[in-house]
Amino acid sequence: MIVHHGPGRAAHDEIADEVEKADVVITTYGTAVRDIEAISKVEWATVVTDEAQAIKNHTSETAQQLRKINARTRVALTGTPIENGLGDLWAILDFTNPGLVGPRPQFIASLSGDENGGGAAGGASGRAAAEDALRALNGILVFRRTKLEPEIQAELPDKIDQLDHCVMTAEQIGLYQAVLDRLVLANDLPEGEEPRKGQILAAITALKQICNHPAAYQDGDGPLVGRSGKLARLEEIVDAVFAAGERVLVFTHFAEWGVKLADYLTERMGQTIECYHGGLSRGVRDRMIQDFQEGEGAGALVLSLKAGGTGLNLTAASHVVLYDRWWNPAVEDQARDRAWRIGQTKTVISHRLVCPGTVDERVEEVVAGKRRIADLVLPKSSSLADLDRDQLGAALGIRSDAVLTEEDTE
Repeated sequence: MIVHHGPGRAAHDEIADEVEKADVVITTYGTAVRDIEAISKVEWATVVTDEAQAIKNHTSETAQQLRKINARTRVALTGTPIENGLGDLWAILDFTNPGLVGPRPQFIASLSGDENGGGAAGGASGRAAAEDALRALNGILVFRRTKLEPEIQAELPDKIDQLDHCVMTAEQIGLYQAVLDRLVLANDLPEGEEPRKGQILAAITALKQICNHPAAYQDGDGPLVGRSGKLARLEEIVDAVFAAGERVLVFTHFAEWGVKLADYLTERMGQTIECYHGGLSRGVRDRMIQDFQEGEGAGALVLSLKAGGTGLNLTAASHVVLYDRWWNPAVEDQARDRAWRIGQTKTVISHRLVCPGTVDERVEEVVAGKRRIADLVLPKSSSLADLDRDQLGAALGIRSDAVLTEEDTE
């Protein structure tokens, strides 16, 4: 076996000779793309793509370049073949069996039960047809094992998923409303779908950061304590985990906030708590994982969702906190499953933190809707760029009847 990766790997004109000496060659997506000219000249028996959701966008450079590899057999391994829609599944199937499942639009239409452009997929009958078609693929083009299968369940402990509602502080509410007012009341929203969408998405990102903590939105040297309902809930969770001598993973989509969070928890808990993110070298990240896995007693690790959400085995943790929500339930489940996997011996408790009545709750609604395969195809509704100011206010604004106040929790 050869690992083809890093600055010491074989040069382009040496790759063919290197391959002849090995039964298995392991590489990364990035390295394969960089060396595709030489790799594509080799006649491979089998190409296996692990975490194959990396090629779910068939127009991406990674997906396009990997299709150049000359192999008799192609295999795709993934726990999330559908993250955003049925187009993801088509991209993976078309990579493994080029042309076999037909053009992308027809594939999506047939599996969504919308072959005649019926919009709502023919109601219950359309959804049933789509699910039947997906099941028909199982065992033919798709070989699927889930954690619900008896032999796998026997090797896994229980899991508990909790949705934790967190109190917004007055500072958070003020910042949230200010961002929303600038978006909704401003007279300078750009014309055109893409510019408008870009500005709205930037505002949504800001609102999500404010739900996390004012310091995640505005840089400052002030203390973190007492300014965020989510941070207060995280403190409660971490205190309970440490009191039990157990270990916890904390995921956030925002790497810079993750670093601040790790520093804060380090000071508060009196032990080093690190943040695993994509800006670190591979060696540093590997050392973090090893230290966490081999550590004894109470411990915590903060991870960015993008860098730490897949490919890691972190069974030393029996608690997972999803500090901020992501639009894709598969991504969240992948993060939780860093702990809930074969080798875990304890019940895994997962906390999803939500500020009710805010954009957090809208994300939860999207996530809940996406959890059924038949609902993964995005509805033919208006895009964000089509919403007027009143609709934006209704979609993103704070619902006063749902926002908890500090008095409500006393």
